Amino acid sequence: MFLTALMLLPAVRVALKVFGLRRAQAVLGPRLRPAGPVDSGGALRHARRTSRLVAVAAQYAGGTCLARSVVLACLLERQGIPAQMRIGVRKGENRFEAHAWVEAAGVSLNEGQDIGDRYAAFDRDFAPARVSWR
Repeated sequence: MFLTALMLLPAVRVALKVFGLRRAQAVLGPRLRPAGPVDSGGALRHARRTSRLVAVAAQYAGGTCLARSVVLACLLERQGIPAQMRIGVRKGENRFEAHAWVEAAGVSLNEGQDIGDRYAAFDRDFAPARVSWR
């Protein structure tokens, strides 16, 4: 999983710049072969482990919060773990700030649990499976 994240992060960064979020997810999602579903009892444990591996990979490969969240959401989907990528905004000093994170079972995986208090999340679910080529 670490090696997959390490290879995906630079590719996702480029895809986001070239295609944008929706098309990058549509291109990436189908190309990841499912690893099979994770038992429901261990899903959150597996999701947290995957999140940590993506965070470590990002220390080497870099990537914005958006690239890290796209990779994490795709890897979780590949494992059969339901997750939602969230994008939120807030007003900073004289500008708007945006941030992306991933939640599974209502738990923020790659951010603190107060992320929803710090950013106003869009209602839309940005999960890779929900993106199409329209």
